[in-house]
Amino acid sequence: MSDSDQRPEPTVLEIVPTATASDAALRAVARHDEALRAERMPEDPPMNEDSVLAALRHQSADFSSRHFLLWEGGEVVGKAAVQFPLRQNIHSAFVDLSVLAARRRQGLARRLLGAVGTYASQLGRRKLLTNASSRLPAGEATLRRLGAELTMEQQFIQLVLSELEPGRLADWMTEARAGAPQYRLWQNQGAYPADRLEAIACLHDVMNTLPRGSASRGKRDLEPVPTTPEALRAEEERLIASGARRLSTFVEHAPSGHLVAFTELLWHGDRPTLVFQHATAVDPQHRRHRLGRWIKAANLHALPVANPQAKFVRAGNTDDNTGILNINRELGFRPYATHTDWQMDTEALLVYLNTVHLETQCIRIE
Repeated sequence: MSDSDQRPEPTVLEIVPTATASDAALRAVARHDEALRAERMPEDPPMNEDSVLAALRHQSADFSSRHFLLWEGGEVVGKAAVQFPLRQNIHSAFVDLSVLAARRRQGLARRLLGAVGTYASQLGRRKLLTNASSRLPAGEATLRRLGAELTMEQQFIQLVLSELEPGRLADWMTEARAGAPQYRLWQNQGAYPADRLEAIACLHDVMNTLPRGSASRGKRDLEPVPTTPEALRAEEERLIASGARRLSTFVEHAPSGHLVAFTELLWHGDRPTLVFQHATAVDPQHRRHRLGRWIKAANLHALPVANPQAKFVRAGNTDDNTGILNINRELGFRPYATHTDWQMDTEALLVYLNTVHLETQCIRIE
């Protein structure tokens, strides 16, 4: 084994409940995440440490969260943030694992995965779910080597607002109003109005009817989780605490008064140039009225007033969600990155890791 293959001094593994972790630990996590952001998306504005800390402090009551941290000299060099559902899909755990670039190919990811898998197994969590990005291709290669199953692939796309064709949004809005007189549009910035909260929760559940990617992908071992007004308010509290802003556009079916379509844009007050398309959905019974074009155009039309510093809008689409995908292409969205979702059998993962460890120390999975 050459000098370049020698591993540095062992790091310290710590498992901490996210809700009770010290500020120092969570700030170290924020710095770790920022280092990964700078590597994966160097063109993006930096994340604000205080905002990340605030978001971590506002954990959902529907999950128990743990951070598995590998420390070295006061720095988090490897991290697995794990969420354990408490009310539904309690057979699963969601894992976000990362290792700093300088410490890859040194067994740290294997060590983190072993700790997460053992912990999850003890809790009876038989499935681990995670994701990867084309901006860090080593992650997908590792998951394939582990035998993980690909369950969804999304193309992340980006719109440069300065390149948006002048007049297109106004034309789409005019066409939609003329072609769908039985519908009316309204917009909201910030927290949802209390008197519409239940209806908005029902509308969010329309997202469960959207396509999930090519039929060749594996099926995620998860049941859809209904959206409740309480869950929406909890998410709002987390967004507000982290400095996020939200612009929403809804369509109401005038004869019935039902909300039938919505779309949302999110950004952070300390990173206003970058805007994320959070959700777009139209009730299946009210499709084919160009409501998707209407709400997308109206929300983008209102964005410069709500956020004058916005420069880019980023969205994700699966290849079979052709309706929204075509709208985004017409607006001028262009490919940015590919995001993939994966699932692993917990016990199979542990068997694999133990086999790798027993057979040879030279096989590394990062």
